[in-house]
Amino acid sequence: PGQEDLVRAVLRGRDALGILPTGGGKSVCYQVPAHLLPGLTLVVTPLVSLMEDQVGRAREAGLRADFMSAAQASPVKAATLEAARAGRLDLLFIAPERLELDSFAAALAGAPVDLIAVDEAHCISDWGHDFRPSYRRIGILRERFPVPMMALTATATPRVRADVAESLRLRDPVTVVRSFDRPNLRWAVVPGGSLHDRVASTYRILRRRRGTTIVYAPTRRDVDGVRDLLAGYGVTTEAYHAGLPAAERTRVQERFMSGDCRVVVATNAFGMGIDKSDVRTVIHVQLPGTLEAYYQEAGRAGRDGGDAWCVAFRGGGDDTVSRRFIDSTHPPRRLLRRFHRALTRRRDEGGVALARADVLGEVRGASRSDESLLALLAALARIDGVRVLDPIPEGTPHPPGGFLSIRVGVRTTASFPVADRLRRTSLDKLAAVQRYGGTRRCRRRTLLAYFGEVADPHCGSCDRCGLPPP
Repeated sequence: PGQEDLVRAVLRGRDALGILPTGGGKSVCYQVPAHLLPGLTLVVTPLVSLMEDQVGRAREAGLRADFMSAAQASPVKAATLEAARAGRLDLLFIAPERLELDSFAAALAGAPVDLIAVDEAHCISDWGHDFRPSYRRIGILRERFPVPMMALTATATPRVRADVAESLRLRDPVTVVRSFDRPNLRWAVVPGGSLHDRVASTYRILRRRRGTTIVYAPTRRDVDGVRDLLAGYGVTTEAYHAGLPAAERTRVQERFMSGDCRVVVATNAFGMGIDKSDVRTVIHVQLPGTLEAYYQEAGRAGRDGGDAWCVAFRGGGDDTVSRRFIDSTHPPRRLLRRFHRALTRRRDEGGVALARADVLGEVRGASRSDESLLALLAALARIDGVRVLDPIPEGTPHPPGGFLSIRVGVRTTASFPVADRLRRTSLDKLAAVQRYGGTRRCRRRTLLAYFGEVADPHCGSCDRCGLPPP
């Protein structure tokens, strides 16, 4: 349901915005037009690690599909671009960051693009303000290609839907919003003490539950800790997080998808694009920082329509990691102002300053570290207070013998009200998670209300409606 309306919209030349539930077949919505339209369908997706899998599925459906990623050799990327320009591709998958490469834009200019699809479009709102700003710039494609654009996602509140439509410059889009309700999912939040206590409870659930289980933990250290503790109970478990080598992550994912591994403990890096139908249980060692993230992750259960449990532990201090992330990504205005003033004092006559962590020594409330420097620079750049002139190193940099030195163009003004709004939005989302965890009302109703949907006051399939947790 909903797929045909979206397909017909773009075939008529209309923009489209589709909010389909997890497992609702979003890929069909751009695969069918890619088959019917004479030119190229360009798919912008965050799933760099899963592009190869997406291409494989498209090819199984009879489509000429390929992808481009930074990990590919230059000749491979050049051949793919040539195929796109020559009309030998139906589908091309790219990450949003590639759109900002002048060489890619110039090469793509001659391609017969007929449709632009943005997969997991909620990332425009959830990530575009934070650590993948390229998401906020996808709308520039409207200037290059006067073709329909389709945005697809499984989780978007009314506010996020409006943000996505504005950012992508969608013109009077045909909007399809299917129910977020997954009647086969059962919901529970249980008290959580120490990590050892939560793992002991997880083990008891695993003993009673059949089928595949995903256990989500907030940090890499927690993932390793949970995996080791479960191993102590005799449970064969794999760990998955971004700190593992790519080959190891691929191995774990393949074992999970093939059914060779019953339990995976993971951070949210084990996320979008994981489409396994027989996951019977999803357990969160603690609730994540947003209900969008929770619903996405928990929604990986029961995609075959069979009954499945979504269980989260909750205890005092659980929001510490999320609050620390918010403070880093969206610092308080007073901290940003102090940092902006410190950089302004250091500007040369060309308006350029050298940003170093030791500058933070005079910024009250700031940690004197490279990590803090990079976070504050990103936050200040987000509100047009600075323009970063040097490449930002990946990972956690620690230059020998000193701090990072990054040249920035310092503007005299910055949009501090925007910083206030972004911080407030993040804090509001965290508060919504706490309300869900502590509600005395039906869990299903609370979740659906957050996404703008009205539900019955008593679902009968959550712990608040009398169903015992697993």
